[in-house]
Amino acid sequence: MIGGPPIGVFNQMWASTAVSDRHAIESAIKEIRHAEAEDFTSVWIGEHHLPPGGPGGFHGRVPATEIFLGYLAAATTRIAIGTGVKILATNSARRSAEEMATLNLLAPGRVEFGLGMGPTAPDSKESREEKAARYRELLTAILEYLDRGHGPDGAVLSLSPCPELTEKIWVAARDEPTLAFAAQRRLHLVVGQAEPARQQAQYVRRYRAEGGRGQARGARLAFVAETRAKAEADCAIATEIYFAALGNKGYHAQAVAEGRFPPTAPTPAERRRQLDFLIGDPDDVAELLNAYVEETGVDRLDLMVQIPGLEPDAVRRSLSLIRSEVRPRLGVPARPTA
Repeated sequence: MIGGPPIGVFNQMWASTAVSDRHAIESAIKEIRHAEAEDFTSVWIGEHHLPPGGPGGFHGRVPATEIFLGYLAAATTRIAIGTGVKILATNSARRSAEEMATLNLLAPGRVEFGLGMGPTAPDSKESREEKAARYRELLTAILEYLDRGHGPDGAVLSLSPCPELTEKIWVAARDEPTLAFAAQRRLHLVVGQAEPARQQAQYVRRYRAEGGRGQARGARLAFVAETRAKAEADCAIATEIYFAALGNKGYHAQAVAEGRFPPTAPTPAERRRQLDFLIGDPDDVAELLNAYVEETGVDRLDLMVQIPGLEPDAVRRSLSLIRSEVRPRLGVPARPTA
């Protein structure tokens, strides 16, 4: 790779309600094989536990990432495979450690583990702080199982200890105590697509300030076409679906309330800008990604390349253009302005 950080693929496994589970998974497998052929370094698969007909008329199709990744381990040969992210609250620490160790046996040296606590349910009686504390407890127990072969309660791992896996853990942390925990335990940091770059930069700085010496990786939704006009045309439907799902919610709603975004997004370009949906020709996207890396300080990039509304052929062309035209421009100073 010429300049810039390593680039992986982040697939949320989203598909519209009109698409069958089987078709969504088969399409993703084709895209992942194409990404490997184009020398992308990794693919992370999102875990979701939402019913059909979720926000925006689409939902994630992989509730058990290790099963899908076990298949990908046999369907690929080089690309690293990872959980993006594994939701610890749905499992015991022992079971999580056993799943991680088993997957490592199927794809030795190729497995990465993004570990998160997941969203807080609207009817949850647990505070965010309590949930974060429970997440750290689960992480601590997983580390003990992997390092020593037994957990804090004395329960024994059913496989041999594999302490090397602790070097493959990426913590999806947002609160200061968990950022400090990740830094002190020498774990890596991952920040996600939904967050504005300025917010991600704060997490990375806090992790470094706490002594974090691991890597930080960040995700961005990106699509490339031969020309800016073609990229805009190919993304027209996806833009509306994506904004309908995420617009005026979460970080976007917070940004509007704080006055960082106007209360309306009247054009497709503005809707994409407000949700960090990076599109254009290779020069456009390379410049946007360079600016993102500079602002956030991440060491690795994960590009979210597929969302509902993007045609599979267009996604594969975008992957090829990212490899041949965008990647060589990463780490290169921005074009001079007139």
